[in-house]
Amino acid sequence: MKQLLLLSLVLFGTLNVAFGQIDQDDPFKKMDEKYNARMQKMNQDYEANLKRMQAEYDERLKKMNQAFKKYLKKGFSEVEQTEEKVKPVEVPKPIKQPTFKPDKDIKVKPVDKLDPVEVPDRVDIPDKRDVPEELILPEPVKPDVVVAEAAAFSIAPIFKVPDGAEAYAKDLTIDFFGSPATLVADKRMSALTIKSVKPASFASYWDDFTETYYQLYIESLLEYAEEKNLNDWGIYQLIDLSSKKLHTTANGRAMWTWAMLNQAGYQAKIGYSGSSVYLLLPFMQEVYEKPFYKIDGANYYLMSGKKGIKNMMTYTKSFGGATKKVDLHLPFALNYTDTDNTVVRKTTLPNETQALQLKMDKTIMAFLASYPQTVNTVYLNAAMSANVKEALYEHIQPRIEGKSETQAVTYLLDYLHNSFEYKTDRDQFNREKMFFPDEIFYYPYSDCEDRTVLFTRLVNELLGLDAIAITYFSHMAAAVSFSGPVEGYSFLVDGRRYTITDPTYINAPIGSVMPDYEGYTPMAIKINNDSRLNNIWQTIARSLEKGNEGHIVISDRTVAENGKMMVTGWFTNDISIGGNQYSAYGGTRDLWFATFSQGGALEWFTPVNCSDNGFTQAFNAGKEGNVYALINYTGAVSVNRRKLAQSQQAAHLVLGLSNRAQPFLNENIDFEAPEGKKLAFYGKYKADGTKIDLLSFPTDKVKFDPKITIDSKNEVVVRGVVGEIEGLTKDVPILLSSASFSAEDQIESYMKVYEQQHVNRHMVALFSTLKLLSQNGGRISGITVRNLMNKNNPDFYKENPDVYKSLLSMQFVINDGGVVKVETYKGRHVSLFSMKIKNNSNLQIVKPDEETYLIKFLNGVQVGKAIVWYDLNAITFEPNGDMEFDYDTDHTKRIMSIDEVIE
Repeated sequence: MKQLLLLSLVLFGTLNVAFGQIDQDDPFKKMDEKYNARMQKMNQDYEANLKRMQAEYDERLKKMNQAFKKYLKKGFSEVEQTEEKVKPVEVPKPIKQPTFKPDKDIKVKPVDKLDPVEVPDRVDIPDKRDVPEELILPEPVKPDVVVAEAAAFSIAPIFKVPDGAEAYAKDLTIDFFGSPATLVADKRMSALTIKSVKPASFASYWDDFTETYYQLYIESLLEYAEEKNLNDWGIYQLIDLSSKKLHTTANGRAMWTWAMLNQAGYQAKIGYSGSSVYLLLPFMQEVYEKPFYKIDGANYYLMSGKKGIKNMMTYTKSFGGATKKVDLHLPFALNYTDTDNTVVRKTTLPNETQALQLKMDKTIMAFLASYPQTVNTVYLNAAMSANVKEALYEHIQPRIEGKSETQAVTYLLDYLHNSFEYKTDRDQFNREKMFFPDEIFYYPYSDCEDRTVLFTRLVNELLGLDAIAITYFSHMAAAVSFSGPVEGYSFLVDGRRYTITDPTYINAPIGSVMPDYEGYTPMAIKINNDSRLNNIWQTIARSLEKGNEGHIVISDRTVAENGKMMVTGWFTNDISIGGNQYSAYGGTRDLWFATFSQGGALEWFTPVNCSDNGFTQAFNAGKEGNVYALINYTGAVSVNRRKLAQSQQAAHLVLGLSNRAQPFLNENIDFEAPEGKKLAFYGKYKADGTKIDLLSFPTDKVKFDPKITIDSKNEVVVRGVVGEIEGLTKDVPILLSSASFSAEDQIESYMKVYEQQHVNRHMVALFSTLKLLSQNGGRISGITVRNLMNKNNPDFYKENPDVYKSLLSMQFVINDGGVVKVETYKGRHVSLFSMKIKNNSNLQIVKPDEETYLIKFLNGVQVGKAIVWYDLNAITFEPNGDMEFDYDTDHTKRIMSIDEVIE
């Protein structure tokens, strides 16, 4: 990791742009005057818009709070309790782990008919005496998918802390499962109370709560959650633990948690019975072993224990600012790395005598143990912690390198069969408990479900093969889709053949089924990890890039509900796709969108012409195969020679393309923010493109990335940030009016400013370079880098000869309309320490706030070691010298100080 950090500094801390000579002083003077006048006008317009937008936002929020307060006074009615559900396990699992016994007389026959479902329903087990020779079970029924709705009258939870709030700020440190979490709260929060348990008191409490600066807490809450990669369940736990620190009574804790969850955007409710108040929480997934109440078609779970409450009074409508249910999925690796909070567990790979030591964080394990029991897909799709994943993959990958698919899968089966002690959940925990991937190493025993979770993850991520889970009435196993035919039990799911691979059936080869389950048709559970479609995505990428190398870039991709594959990116110069020729408008960077069938065949390719610059900030597919995009652009944007939008300043276009590639939604958003400032906006549109809502937010710190979501009604919710991409329109400001101007002089002038701001001494040069690169224009070669290094760090070539030599083979096209393109000598890939940089890699420079720089890697850059490699997502640079690396699809994060890698 130190080598990786050093490399990043070399790449971004020593750049120098070579500009041509500019004649005399007059051109410089005119350019300076023009630039300064434009900046002054932008700042004036921004301040005026800021006041207007803040007033609109405050007024809208005030109306929503008042409307909700009024509703609370009369909206309560009794709701019927529903008993908690027990996770379906109809027949006890095998008490003893079965061992495979080969029988030459048994002929293996494939089973072909199998419909996939996300969550298996109960299957009635017929009496064996009634089972005919050819058993026919009822077709499995797919459950309804619960999708969080975005209310028509709603605002996104973006929080600008009001002026004057700092005077009420107080640190609030809680114990988050063994790790301290320091948040910030309004010191008046602990005095909030209710006089009596009745609707009028709830309405008064809401009024009192919204008069405090609750934004202080939410801002610190989201910052901590983002830092640690916590999901919705983690956010709920933080709020719940904070309530216990602030309030001593159960009613006080329930009220505060309810109000804070709502202001954070979650559809939490309160209910009351007698003199007690209870928190009711909706989840995206089904939750077991908790009583719940059916409210307006959704399940609201009682969070105060397993015992239900009769005669519960609650309300139906949600607060206007609350649009989300709690999603239990854990897609990102939890970022806890305190060495003092580490416990070591051992695991032994096949044919190894020395056990592999895995460092596990106790906070992560305690957090996972806090989870309510939920549907299998949550565990099957959960991320592994970085320490466990990287140590395990680093040791397994060399041992399967060069093996065939079946040999590699057999190795993984051997590992699961013989390296884990078996015991059912009832025997180990006296209840059902399905493991997240990490937990199989932490606890002494595991069962069939736990092994399937780990096995499918290993197959997908180490081999790139699609694996699914299969469930019988009392057993879970896996099945793998191999590239070619494999002997054994197999079946079709969505047209693909899967062969059973059972990680619990000791020493059983691929294709073997436990004898107790022969003759029974299992159910399939799809696993939606990013490796699942790797092969088909690679095929699509090759078809697009063939003959267009260096001129076309794939920036994003997704899969629609109908299975169609949607792809977007940009292209330059001339390209050929599907036999058709396309030319970028006037030599600029044009965008494109394309749809492919499930088999990878091109259905349509549509260019979006940009007369100046453009970049797709967000992208998604609708339920009917429509494509939605948020485009950041300058100039004019056209589709099929039809002009959709035009702006001479950085603007946004919300674009909708039908499944026939025809534009039906185009909303132009032309707010403008000066350098270092941001504006956020939120829009909602009906399926036909009709606008429902559009609201802008003045904010210095934006708590979300630009994003497009599609709800169950096929309505489109768009979030965006004006001023996010550095260099889209801002040309390099020429501050040194001299014919001898050079980027090196410009960087040195910036360095003096950063030194006065007491930025870390090693970070000064890096920040100065990034400030220059954040502007539009310029070009650099490896020789220029070398010359600048020789001047500022003359001993570098002696201490790092390999890096020094490699940099000579690189050249950079810097910030062409917000995108920095990396070119290499003769198109060769460059390997530097733990980093692989491909030719034509692309990145962006983002400034999240006034003190921080963020490099987003759009494509082509990986980090890792000799065998295991991960895509690098981003590097964040802080003025105190901290650098955070974000990599892999699970957004693993590593933080180190620049002082640790620079002498």
